[in-house]
Amino acid sequence: MLSQDPTKAKLLEAAGEEFALNGFEGATIRAICVRAGVNQAAVNYHFRSKEQLYAQAVIAAHQCRTHISDELPLESLSPTEALRLYIYSFLKNVLEIQTDGATWRSELMMREILHPTEACDALVKESIGPQFERLREILGRTCPEADDTRIHVIGFSIVGQCLHYKMANAVCRRLMTTERYDQLNLDYLTDHITGFTLAALGLATPLDGAGSPGSLVQSASSEVLQ
Repeated sequence: MLSQDPTKAKLLEAAGEEFALNGFEGATIRAICVRAGVNQAAVNYHFRSKEQLYAQAVIAAHQCRTHISDELPLESLSPTEALRLYIYSFLKNVLEIQTDGATWRSELMMREILHPTEACDALVKESIGPQFERLREILGRTCPEADDTRIHVIGFSIVGQCLHYKMANAVCRRLMTTERYDQLNLDYLTDHITGFTLAALGLATPLDGAGSPGSLVQSASSEVLQ
């Protein structure tokens, strides 16, 4: 969430918009302060430097997402149920990025992922890292014989499947047509990615002849997902 301090919150919002539009090099402190309606001295007071302001804007962009997996006791679920819930949570955030009003958050995140700066270290440490650690814990229960390297790459594969629906959105719409692409709702994609992953791990039957998950392990209840 953005800071509760009104001036700091205005600066983060304005900085996010400017950095998303012009990148770190192209954005100026003056333009950010004009957009925020505050004095330039406020940047030094709250953030000390442009670099720190950028890093905090990037972290704020990521932390604005709702992490359902943090709010529920995944340990009380079976490993496969916990994995499905994590995928549901992650994918929900990815799909919401496409439709929320503050588009600067997704644009800034994409900039930092594709063209990482020194802020990437803080982003991973404070935001992305703890979320990925949650996935590693789930995969450790799901694949207890896998070593740490394998756990990481399985996690990267899951994250990659989810992010594809943001990163390649425009291309996918052209390949499928927008009408058919819009039918890929949250539940459909969650079941597909979960089933695909579990089948690859040998924890569900292979996809059937039509490409659908053959026999998924019982998913989390609708009450848990709501």
